[in-house]
Amino acid sequence: MALALCAALPPAAGAETVAAAREKVVSRTMTYLNTPYLWGGMHPETGMDCSAFAKTVYADAGLNLPRVARDQYAGTLRIGPSAVQPGDLVFFAMKNPGTAAVDHVGVYVGKGFFVHASFSNGVHIDSVTNPYYFQRLVAVRRYSGF
Repeated sequence: MALALCAALPPAAGAETVAAAREKVVSRTMTYLNTPYLWGGMHPETGMDCSAFAKTVYADAGLNLPRVARDQYAGTLRIGPSAVQPGDLVFFAMKNPGTAAVDHVGVYVGKGFFVHASFSNGVHIDSVTNPYYFQRLVAVRRYSGF
């Protein structure tokens, strides 16, 4: 079952706990800005790829995501774009635009922006409405504990 890939917050977790976790995910994204990109990299000191970045900021908030983007996609809940909240994940098909072949992930931080690790710019902020990214957007998904 795909949802088993992500450990949810304890069932007793209240709205305050969820809000605090979301806030921590978003605040941690900012601490990694300008981290270099390294395909397969998992460490801020040497570089991270997109899925390692997402996994790291979620881990910093005490949440468990799988390591690779397609597993992160499979292990999260699909939501409509109008329901997106800071801390949700945005998934893209960068190599095959217009398909559902997820190969890139970022963390939505609010007001139409997301933070991600790209091979050209490292960890940085981009707009979901930028035509380059918007045409490649596959889905907005939510961690099962949110």
